[in-house]
Amino acid sequence: MAMFYLVLVVFSLIFLYFGLKKSYWDKRGVPGPKPWPFIGNIGPHFLGRKTLGQVFVDIYRKYEGYPFVGTFRAGTPCLLVRDPELVHRILVKDFKSFRNNEMYVDKDTDTLFNRNPFALRDQEWKDTRQMLTPGFTSGRLKNLFPIMTSITKDFIKFIEHHPTANTDGIETRLLTKRYTLDNVAKAAFGIDGKSFESYEELSDFMQLANSFLTPGTLHGLFMQVIQIFPVLLRIIPPKLISGDIEKKMISIISEVRQHRLQNDAIHKDYLQFLIELGKENKFSDTEVTAHATTFFFDGYVTSSLVLSYALLCLAQNTKYQERVREEILKTEEKNNGEVTYEALQEMELLHACLWESIRLFPVGDILTKACTEPFEYTPEDPSFKKITLNVKVGDIVMIPFSMFSKDPKYFENPEKFYPERMLGKDGTINKVFYPFGMGPRACIGQRLGTMQIKIGLVHVIKNFEVTVSPKLQQPIKYHPFNIMNEIKGGLWLKYKKIK
Repeated sequence: MAMFYLVLVVFSLIFLYFGLKKSYWDKRGVPGPKPWPFIGNIGPHFLGRKTLGQVFVDIYRKYEGYPFVGTFRAGTPCLLVRDPELVHRILVKDFKSFRNNEMYVDKDTDTLFNRNPFALRDQEWKDTRQMLTPGFTSGRLKNLFPIMTSITKDFIKFIEHHPTANTDGIETRLLTKRYTLDNVAKAAFGIDGKSFESYEELSDFMQLANSFLTPGTLHGLFMQVIQIFPVLLRIIPPKLISGDIEKKMISIISEVRQHRLQNDAIHKDYLQFLIELGKENKFSDTEVTAHATTFFFDGYVTSSLVLSYALLCLAQNTKYQERVREEILKTEEKNNGEVTYEALQEMELLHACLWESIRLFPVGDILTKACTEPFEYTPEDPSFKKITLNVKVGDIVMIPFSMFSKDPKYFENPEKFYPERMLGKDGTINKVFYPFGMGPRACIGQRLGTMQIKIGLVHVIKNFEVTVSPKLQQPIKYHPFNIMNEIKGGLWLKYKKIK
């Protein structure tokens, strides 16, 4: 009987706690769905039916006409923004009130990731960004262009001789990861990634890369958990990059760095920029590796996913693929048989197709920001209900990237691949499309990422007719517990060599 009463008291306290939580938005006049104890509003995600982003997409659609919605990610109150003007205020106009991302990294525990600008906060973020920005100038990108172009030779040869390229096809998610990994290995670590040496085996560097932030691994699982319970990062601050991997990465950088310094070897890559930066700031090998790892995350994981979705869109829409191929050939004719760095920037249809593929298949659905100064907002757009919002310091706001890009209010026939809507567009579109973010915290490496993706697209589309493989599971579904939108069953495409 005593145990019965203990259980009763525990459950009563739990429901009382969540009852108080539930009134968090109600008492501030913010509309939203009622949360359940423990799971809040993300029950379908807990059950593995939907990604976390898809759960919030559903909530976004149910609250048409409201500028914002009060939600609960498990026990964490989160404000889902629906008004583009409010997004612009958060990311640009009133940036000081939302200057930090929600993600927190313990500086003492995580030796490498604690210098990533995405996780840094306040003045430290600002100082680091200013320090790293010169590494992404047009001049430095132009130096990286021939390095990445040379890697496409192995990329194309790998596809051409792949035993199932034009039968079952190639799992393109892994294919594009091989390409971007070799780029990152060469540009940021100064080594050969050797990603194209075997069809069956993964190179040592690729195994190193895949040992974290990969679904099914311990660190991959942890990254999924902290999406829902970010407070865990403060309670039990773990290493986002394990000690063994950390040592291997530092060892690679240390060896290459010492070789270059001892032999006065100068290279035109990103690592050389970091080495020179290290001389000025007296960086240790660990600090240089930490900044190289930032390049690694952005250049390898995200860029490869964007490239794979761009290829999927062109495989599904072959008329646009043919038009892009024509644009490539015309560009080469004007530039002595090659696509130069400058010419790549001028390929309008290629750019439009890439932007449209990002709109249709965003790598993520939401960006979470933490309020740093009190903020008040009342929508002026008559299409939204006139509700005044007061955001407190510490409140979490969700920027709905994929919700806007699939909303028929902003994009006519949003499920259709229609690159023409992106012609002549760059950066943001009416405050509802911002593929690399907006404002001071927009992605520092966006031009680098775009460049390597376009280089890969140019060489693949020029050499192969790309079509959808029967092995691609349709309709397309995402892995429910991944931090990015990864396709279940693999992204299978066929590649037929153009003679």
